Amino acid sequence: MQNQWDYYSMVGFAPETHSPEELERLTISPEDTALFLDFDGTLIDIAPTPDAIRIGDDDKKLLAALSERHNGAVSVVSGRNLKDVEQYLEEFTGTVSGGHGAELRHLAVQLPGIECDLERLEHIKNVVREFAIINPQLIAEDKSFGIVLHFRQDPSLEAKVREFLSGLVEGDDEFGLQPAKLAIEIKPKCISKAHVIERIMSFDEFAGRTILFAGDDETDEAGFAWVNEHGGVSVKVGDGLTCAHYRTQSPETFKHWLWSQTGATGS
Repeated sequence: MQNQWDYYSMVGFAPETHSPEELERLTISPEDTALFLDFDGTLIDIAPTPDAIRIGDDDKKLLAALSERHNGAVSVVSGRNLKDVEQYLEEFTGTVSGGHGAELRHLAVQLPGIECDLERLEHIKNVVREFAIINPQLIAEDKSFGIVLHFRQDPSLEAKVREFLSGLVEGDDEFGLQPAKLAIEIKPKCISKAHVIERIMSFDEFAGRTILFAGDDETDEAGFAWVNEHGGVSVKVGDGLTCAHYRTQSPETFKHWLWSQTGATGS
């Protein structure tokens, strides 16, 4: 069993060991709970391309209501670049993490990021961009500390993408693969949402609270596993194998539940 866990930890995914309960059965205390919310696929719907997402006024109002109710203990933790998330959530003044934990903003201040071999990373990015050019069904998404190949336009390309990216980082001590929904990313091995959640929990407004972490894909499973081990609550948004405690079917149903916890009603 230990070997199985080591493997799944490496790829950021933990196997399902139970059937998650329906999220509607859960009620949380705002005074005692810290919220950690993934962005794409959790707060907003996945779009055909990364820049085609839409966030509405109700979504922004929801984050504001949650921040007030939880006394600031609300964080958006995304795989996107920090600046990208900030662009969509201009009015959200809470804690935001980007790049799977590589970047972090707290109290309107961007904190120092991770250290990695940026020259090696740029070489990897150049090769991946060229691969996407000769495979126009693929989308290369550049990140501050990584690069993603999206095959959502043609899911049959998954094996080809995996083989190509695996060859780029095979035997690499610093960079590895991170599977996601219809995409695979190359990123530093030292970063994960689990690590950044642990870091954020040291901030005053989060300290001592029970963690609730919600996410939607394989990039969130390591975070679910860590939160479970530390007495928190994990929520899977959507279908798929998971180690999360609870499940809800979509960003829409998840936001409906969040609104219910504020005592207000969203549109």
